[in-house]
Amino acid sequence: MDSLAGEAEAGQRLKRTALRDFLSLPDEMRIDPLPGYTLRVSRDDVPVPVLLRYALKLIGLPSYGPGEKVAWWVDFVYQGERCQLAHQKFGVRLTLATVAPEDDAAKKLARIVKQLRSSLRVVEKLIEDAAPAILGVGKATVVNQHSSLRDAYEYFRERALNPVFIADETTVTEYEGGATGTTFTSGAIRMRMNAFHDMIAAITAYLSLVEHVLVLALPFRGFDPTNDDLTTIIGWRWGEKFGRLLGTGGDASKYRQRLTEVVERWRNPYSHGGFEKGHSATIYLHTPGVNAAVPIGLTKVRNSPLFSFLPTNETDIAEVFDLFDEIDTWFKATMPKAMQWIESDLNVRFDEAFRSEVDAARTDEEFDYLLERTEYHQAMVDNMDF
Repeated sequence: MDSLAGEAEAGQRLKRTALRDFLSLPDEMRIDPLPGYTLRVSRDDVPVPVLLRYALKLIGLPSYGPGEKVAWWVDFVYQGERCQLAHQKFGVRLTLATVAPEDDAAKKLARIVKQLRSSLRVVEKLIEDAAPAILGVGKATVVNQHSSLRDAYEYFRERALNPVFIADETTVTEYEGGATGTTFTSGAIRMRMNAFHDMIAAITAYLSLVEHVLVLALPFRGFDPTNDDLTTIIGWRWGEKFGRLLGTGGDASKYRQRLTEVVERWRNPYSHGGFEKGHSATIYLHTPGVNAAVPIGLTKVRNSPLFSFLPTNETDIAEVFDLFDEIDTWFKATMPKAMQWIESDLNVRFDEAFRSEVDAARTDEEFDYLLERTEYHQAMVDNMDF
């Protein structure tokens, strides 16, 4: 797919509307350097600069580049005056060559930006219509959020294992007539409750991390767009992703089952409105004959954190995180190339060219070279060192 469906129609529409004042630059107007006034276009106005280049391409304006510290630029004429739009290292710059006073030039620059922004609605509609088909066959790059998701997990884990110290509180209240009352708040109990809440947050963060890793690892584990639809896989539950990437037998089955037990016991009640699976300790039946309200789970409630005064203890917390450490180690042993790439913080491409490069890097040395080469290229792109 070299172009999107509907490009010709979109170009004609832009010529009639948002970009009606934008024309090709004649050769006789190509004079360097470009004098005049320059406006730095706000990132808020243009969060994805390349879409401006695409909009101008749709009306027949060519782009040039890359160059030194500039990714691309487009020369054009706006209402008879020469302009240039460029994506430079520190942002998008719009230059207007004019002999008009500065105030008049500033107003014209603002009008140009407004019209460019208006063109994005047409461009975005084109891309949104094509997105499901493009994404489904893997012509996409997934942003690597491994570091930020792990940071969130590590933050709550540390708080759960080492809760902030809370001292006991004793409050004496004096009443009329000379009587006094005393209330006592246990710091230790409050610390244990805080540790429990942070453990739940850590489990939720870890599951997000696992799901993210399982998607990023797909190109390293036989992703094939003829059989796999990326959109569908991203929408699967974590257990389905786990099975697709790591199989359903042996250690994969063991770790999936153990992780499921942690999720069902600790996380699910707090991510589904406070209701446990089976509602064992969260719904009480008004039971005839018993003449009382009793929990649905009956004897199962002994394992429910909602049924305990102190829902967890140090041993429970340590066991959860020991399991997570085991899974992390197993991931690295089972998917070494995928985890090495993911932990590099590089984004992950799903296209055929990248999958072929990964498949061709059979030895550790070849894969290290691929990783280093990609890191070097990304650094060049980030710094616009073309």
